[in-house]
Amino acid sequence: MIAFLLSAALTALVQAPGPSPLEPLQPLAGEEADAKAPACTADRRWCAVIDTDETREHRVLRLYDGPPDGREPVASHPIEGPTESYWKLSGVLRKEGEEAILVGADMDLTAMYSGGGGMSTYRTLVRFAPSETPQDVLTVPVGGSLTIRACFGEEDTAQRAGACHDEYDFTGALQAEGDAFPPTLIYSTTATSFPGPVSRNEDSLAKPPLKPKDLVKVVDEACTIRRVFVFDPATKAYVPDAPLPDCSAYTVP
Repeated sequence: MIAFLLSAALTALVQAPGPSPLEPLQPLAGEEADAKAPACTADRRWCAVIDTDETREHRVLRLYDGPPDGREPVASHPIEGPTESYWKLSGVLRKEGEEAILVGADMDLTAMYSGGGGMSTYRTLVRFAPSETPQDVLTVPVGGSLTIRACFGEEDTAQRAGACHDEYDFTGALQAEGDAFPPTLIYSTTATSFPGPVSRNEDSLAKPPLKPKDLVKVVDEACTIRRVFVFDPATKAYVPDAPLPDCSAYTVP
């Protein structure tokens, strides 16, 4: 029962990724909306699927110039992640007249802790261009939610004013800006914790007893940021205008 309640609480806390400039991909007619099924742009110009390689041990992102229909992909790119990760297509970025295309893939990670758990989503953009090797150009977290148990008895419950879990939530959003391609990307995030400014690096029970006024969600300014990512032709990757802070307290590694 306890495990069920914790799982339900975690599910309720999980944050969906924020707004995205990616054009959605829709499953082909007759296909179920499944991460392993091919999905296409509305005009069927591009289709993609996350599959496995010949060994069935590694995942591969395959791009097609139209519905697969048994044809070979125009390009394939391995996508790496922990064995327990779950991948799904998040859409494409393209521009009329441009031969290159960016395909987005989201990796979901979950973890269970003693008396808690967490879930995170990381978005990767892969650049496909004629006569070039596909390449990851950006990977950023776009969602995170964790609950960490903080009570181990009635005394703890009283000290915590009944708030027996520390909660950490993180949302990230990407927006395109300008007419260039690949476009400039604006990455904005919001990170919050409850009750108040708790930390995964500190013992919550070592702090003074909580009062009802302390049971509020607060914004972590250090991980609530805005960054401008510009595509660097030399490295063929996105580069931020300032370093990203360490916000691993809000994500599953």
